Amino acid sequence: MDGSKKYIDANENTAIITLHNEKIVQNTVIKMERELIKKEQDMTKQYWDMVSLLTTVLNHNHLVEVGYQDDISFYTKQVYLQLQKKYPEYGITDEEIASVAHLAPIHDIGKIKVPIEILNKNGKLTDEEMNVVKQHPLVGAAMTQRFPEGITTEKLNQYSYEICRHHHERYDGSGYPDGLKGNAIPMCAQVVGIVDAYDALINDRPYKRKYEPEEAIQMISNGECGAFSNQLMQCFQEAAKQPEWLKVTKSQA
Repeated sequence: MDGSKKYIDANENTAIITLHNEKIVQNTVIKMERELIKKEQDMTKQYWDMVSLLTTVLNHNHLVEVGYQDDISFYTKQVYLQLQKKYPEYGITDEEIASVAHLAPIHDIGKIKVPIEILNKNGKLTDEEMNVVKQHPLVGAAMTQRFPEGITTEKLNQYSYEICRHHHERYDGSGYPDGLKGNAIPMCAQVVGIVDAYDALINDRPYKRKYEPEEAIQMISNGECGAFSNQLMQCFQEAAKQPEWLKVTKSQA
């Protein structure tokens, strides 16, 4: 006996063979689960390999400074930790913090489609040039939609899309590209948005000098980089007081 039984489906006029050997069924399920886990692990590895490749592209095209990846990831994590600590109602998990911090460096990946002469222009951009620059969140978001998709990468895909598309949105609705307002802006994009503003201020750019960290914090607090929520601003200011933050900032000087 092979442990199987045959049933007749009168409606379909077909024979249905069902296994009644519990051990065979159990072993088959275990094998399928292992194969699924292996497939998802491979998918996750492919995902992070893609992120690493995009970061390398940004470095190669001189769209970010040396060490930028580690710095922007660090600032993102520190602000997130303050949010998690002060506002448990947001439901921020350790996994979200780790994922968003790791993804933060690719927020500007859409700039690879912006002509280098615009990115490196000394002085103020024309309205036409600014409109070109303002396309980079849409370009970057579209690029993330080509990332590997699976069960384990579902959240990562969401974070990467939201970070790229919405990091220039501002709490009062004055940002771009969608003019989102308030908490319609995903938290991951709000956090990356404020640390990106800070990092841009404390580093040299073709169109401006770099500011001291204290100046940069004050400028952001004064709304010179757009509006952020009171909660996020408070957590950013608190994170910037921490010894670890000051140490990283000083190492950039």
